[in-house]
Amino acid sequence: MVDYKWDLGMYFSQKEDLLDAIKAYAIQNGRNIRYVKNDKKRVRAKCMGSKGKCPWLAYCGYMDAIKTWQLRIVVDNHTCSREHKVKLLNSKCLSKRLEKTVRENPRVEGVDIVQKINRKWNVGVSQSMAYRAKAIASDHVDGSFKEQYKRIFDYANEVLTRNPGSTVQVKVELNEDGPIFRRLYVCLKACKDNFVSCRPIIGLDGAFLKGIYGGEMLIAVGRDANDQMLPIAYAIVEVENKATWKWFMELLVDDLGGPTICASCTFISDQQKGLLQAIQEVLPRVDQRFCVRHLYTNFRKQFPGKQLKRLMWKAATTTHPKHGKRK
Repeated sequence: MVDYKWDLGMYFSQKEDLLDAIKAYAIQNGRNIRYVKNDKKRVRAKCMGSKGKCPWLAYCGYMDAIKTWQLRIVVDNHTCSREHKVKLLNSKCLSKRLEKTVRENPRVEGVDIVQKINRKWNVGVSQSMAYRAKAIASDHVDGSFKEQYKRIFDYANEVLTRNPGSTVQVKVELNEDGPIFRRLYVCLKACKDNFVSCRPIIGLDGAFLKGIYGGEMLIAVGRDANDQMLPIAYAIVEVENKATWKWFMELLVDDLGGPTICASCTFISDQQKGLLQAIQEVLPRVDQRFCVRHLYTNFRKQFPGKQLKRLMWKAATTTHPKHGKRK
């Protein structure tokens, strides 16, 4: 589009194609073009360089007979100089040109986007616009969070169809505009059956979801006879507290065979909010232990050093208490 020449009488099948061509021309040539007229029948674009004295002008009209847009008037001549800031370049327009970059490097920073746009087109954009464009491009590449949450029931039905015998629970809150997603619980049939061959140890943990809607992910894992980790069940909840952990534990206990089987297991966890109380309400007097790795993470903040680390792990791996010598 740098040396592009507008031909009088050329056709555009849709209005979006015409607007994209004008935007691409303005970005590549660094021209401050503005739409003087833009409606269902007419589009008039004019260059506002040199305080509006630049003669460049393009006028397109809609032809009802063939349902096509035609370039009817064009003055393809600029008397203004190139500008570093193009007003037609917004976040939506920039996102279309960043989809390939985001697909190749989803963690690209806003500073890198600004530098790339400056090198490629000699056009300046702000970091806030770069991050907004990256978010829009990510939605096109990976899918929008909002649209994916709308299809949560489709996901649940697909899991049940492809994995018969699995457990999927979706909890929503009814609203005037439609149901609002609250919680999701999934326990696959194969993982549920494979827990029989695992050791009677269940690890529980939670993690933050870093999407735009936030939330927490709760997960239960086991360890098989080959010392491999087995994901038993996972859940998406709004917040980590006693109520959500109790809801997760009740469904987990039912999938693993009921309180009789789970009462003989040992639950290992970190100091999650409300987890200890939830376990005692669902499985009274069941064995609970803390993860040593998480304990050491808190321990080394106050007591650093390799020697204390070795002593702590030595105490954690000791299976019998040390008896003193008899007199």
